[in-house]
Amino acid sequence: MRYRADISGLRALAVIPVVLFHADPRLAPGGYVGVDVFFVISGYLITSIIAADLDRGGFSLARFYDRRVRRILPAYGFMALVTTLAALVLLPPAMLVGYGDQLKAASTFLANRYFLSVTSYFGPAAEEQPLLHTWSLAIEEQFYLFWPLLLVGLAHPRLKALRPYVVGALIAASLFVATRNAVLRPAPAFFNFTGRVWELALGATLALGLLPRLMHPWIGEALAAAGVAMIAAAVAVFDKHSVFPGALALVPTLGALFILWAGEGGHVTWAGRLLSLPPLVFVGLISYSLYLWHWPILVFLRLVAGPHLSAAEVAGAVAAAVAMAAVSWRFVEAPFRRAGFTTLRDELKSIAIGVGGLAVLVAIGFGFALSHGLPGRASAAALAAEQAAADAWAGTGLCLLGPNQSLPLAGCRFGRRDTAVPAIALWGDSLANHHAPALDDLARRMGFALVQLTKAGCSPRLPVGEGRAPRTTEARVCDGFRAAALQAILADPAIRIVVVGGNWDAGGTLDAALASLGEAVRKITASGRGVILMAPTVAFASGGGRCIARRRFMGLDEAGCAMPASEAAARASRVETALAALAATDPLVRAVLLRPHVCDATTCRPLIGGQVAMTDGGHLNVAGSMALRGDLAAAIGSLLPALPPAR
Repeated sequence: MRYRADISGLRALAVIPVVLFHADPRLAPGGYVGVDVFFVISGYLITSIIAADLDRGGFSLARFYDRRVRRILPAYGFMALVTTLAALVLLPPAMLVGYGDQLKAASTFLANRYFLSVTSYFGPAAEEQPLLHTWSLAIEEQFYLFWPLLLVGLAHPRLKALRPYVVGALIAASLFVATRNAVLRPAPAFFNFTGRVWELALGATLALGLLPRLMHPWIGEALAAAGVAMIAAAVAVFDKHSVFPGALALVPTLGALFILWAGEGGHVTWAGRLLSLPPLVFVGLISYSLYLWHWPILVFLRLVAGPHLSAAEVAGAVAAAVAMAAVSWRFVEAPFRRAGFTTLRDELKSIAIGVGGLAVLVAIGFGFALSHGLPGRASAAALAAEQAAADAWAGTGLCLLGPNQSLPLAGCRFGRRDTAVPAIALWGDSLANHHAPALDDLARRMGFALVQLTKAGCSPRLPVGEGRAPRTTEARVCDGFRAAALQAILADPAIRIVVVGGNWDAGGTLDAALASLGEAVRKITASGRGVILMAPTVAFASGGGRCIARRRFMGLDEAGCAMPASEAAARASRVETALAALAATDPLVRAVLLRPHVCDATTCRPLIGGQVAMTDGGHLNVAGSMALRGDLAAAIGSLLPALPPAR
């Protein structure tokens, strides 16, 4: 197909917001929509090539995949090798093992499935995954596997008339799945191929001639202008809270389609001339390499400099990404794209070399796992910090419920196992779960059983009740868990004290969450039970315990893992004040404030007594939990005399 400069400019309009969003979301709140624009462009271009070959009767799967190999793999391989070398230098053993898993997934084009599998409450943060951005490459490669075969089948004279209906049905079904998941299951909506294929197929409708020709120049002008405005509006107005992808993705994707449509048949619009300006064309030409390079550069910079980059650091990272993209495009991407082959044997050889290169990367990923992350690279202090950060409560896997899991909890009874003894219930989310080591120890010492009722991401409070059903599937499951957990507490006469912990500031309205917590506490105390409210510790954006392990490995100042005490106090004050108020108004309630254990007058650190006390940015490890045992013991000891006789 003929070269269109405006498509290069459209690529720039896609990649620039993505880079800005990842560098600092404030620069482009909806910049993530650039990926959706890329999908529409890819669907249009790939389908144009396939359709042209089919019309000539010369389509070849070998030629198609040879082109894909030369277009995608050299630049990807170059980025992956350099990123792997950086990982060897900068990532401690456990993180290197995780990086190896990323490398395997990215190099087999299953990254979207892999990153969906590790997207969890305790999964690595996005800023700790240098190859996270390859999920979109996986979507495209999965599309390339089935799309040519579908078009070849629909090119048969008896089936060609069905092509508009098949493509339309595919778009409708995929868009429905995307919209449903965006509302009910946001993580699968983001990563699943089934909810993204409609965006690629949307671009294909134009390439297949399923849209009418534009008969008047003013229609093209209007479409192109509307397309630019729609993409710009999505970038400016959407943000991380938008229900996306799904129906909202129609705004940027239709915008991209309008721009492509307006330029069909050699028409040049005002917007097309704007997108054809040399600076935008250049960015568009290097856009694939820029997309590949920008994310690992930002990840490694944040690991070294901290999560909050200065304006100068952001500018430097973007400039470095552009420089590496230009080098990659000039010396890797462009030469391989120009090196076309004319014989089947050469095409198959090219494909085999590409697959062999990917196999080498996969082997490196396996090597990192088999070698346990090459621990010989790390000092004893770094290894000790990494081990401490990984030392979580042994009952977490069984007794901290995950997505779509609700009661009953089997085997989540600790402390004294005798069913005749009184019990302490631990209710809440992961910020309750991390107190289990200390409670287990105290329960055994004080003659109590410990009953754990915890679910990740599900802060303890009253269920919302009928008529106010939560939006997502997981929120509904969480609401059911709250109801079942509260019922289990009130129905068990052995439970005398309920220890409550949660992140009430996660989603929704904090005031409403705390008010609902207060109602739940009053229900419990009205039944003659005592309540101990555990305030959260401190949320370290640096990664807390993992940050200490990384910086010890790199030999950097651990002050980079700290945060100002004033900032921590400002964030925690509303929750701590509300919990203290509940305790002040009810003799059967105690509030335990944990922030003083990790903060002095000026600074908060993920350490207690000089020891790593957190697994990540917000959760205590076993040592951290045990270090707070005295506060819990004092709260339990002060409650016992105040409790009415057991019923």
